[in-house]
Amino acid sequence: MTQSQTRRKLLQDMTLRGFSEDTISCYSTQCNRFLEFSKVKDTSRLTEKEFRTYLVHLADRDDLAPSSINLYNSAVRFLYEVTLEKDINYKRVPHVKEPLKRPEVLTPQELEAFFREVTRPKQFAFFLNLYGSGLRISEMLALRVNDIDARRMLLHVRCGKGRKERFAPLTKAGLEAFRYYWKMYRPTNANDYIFPDYTKTRTQSPDSFESMFRKIAKDADICKKASPHTLRHCFATHTLQSGTDLMRLKEMLGHSSLSSTTVYLHLSLVDKSNARSPEELSARFWTGYRERNFIHG
Repeated sequence: MTQSQTRRKLLQDMTLRGFSEDTISCYSTQCNRFLEFSKVKDTSRLTEKEFRTYLVHLADRDDLAPSSINLYNSAVRFLYEVTLEKDINYKRVPHVKEPLKRPEVLTPQELEAFFREVTRPKQFAFFLNLYGSGLRISEMLALRVNDIDARRMLLHVRCGKGRKERFAPLTKAGLEAFRYYWKMYRPTNANDYIFPDYTKTRTQSPDSFESMFRKIAKDADICKKASPHTLRHCFATHTLQSGTDLMRLKEMLGHSSLSSTTVYLHLSLVDKSNARSPEELSARFWTGYRERNFIHG
């Protein structure tokens, strides 16, 4: 096959596998870079040798972390094994060993300082539920009005990672924050998104919440390297510290493998300074917000 034929078949293969748009875009970019590097005109002539040579080239670069190299590895491996129908020996073309990194987690005191600096109802509802329910930022932005199950106190996550649906816990404080935000903003839109953008046809950009978070964290004098995703780490750690078992947390977070959930065990076992759940802490943060803004009822 020519390179252009290979690229077309690669797109078809990823579509048939049901890959998300982000994964398709990522794999396409990485495979295109590999094909440009290999300079072969007939891709059927590609062997394991070209794959290994490319990975050595990536490893020699100073601007790529092991996780990034492994992402290239997975993309090119898909190209070989699915699109080109060539088996790859995992021992001869291994993934790079990644250093074990513990997720950054804010203490309850740091979270309280953070939420004390949040003034707008939209930001408060977004960040409080991000923490109280343990959602990823993309999952929160994809929520629609009907995804809030106030009777069972659950959030229906339809656009989870890997296109996996799940139910996440909804705190009472989170529900009240949602309702107050909706009452103040009335963000009606064609798709019933909870956080639509100005066009009222799409969700708000994650970049806008990322920048909001950084500003609020700076105002709260939080020195740790934190982002909206840190609130998910806080949810997981505080949930374990309050006594929830690992298997239940795995389902709450939507992890495919239990090993992804065990990264939160270390801090929860070592740090015994907190035993309050996200439900309890969210109620405390919401109470403080209501008192500061004279919200009644």
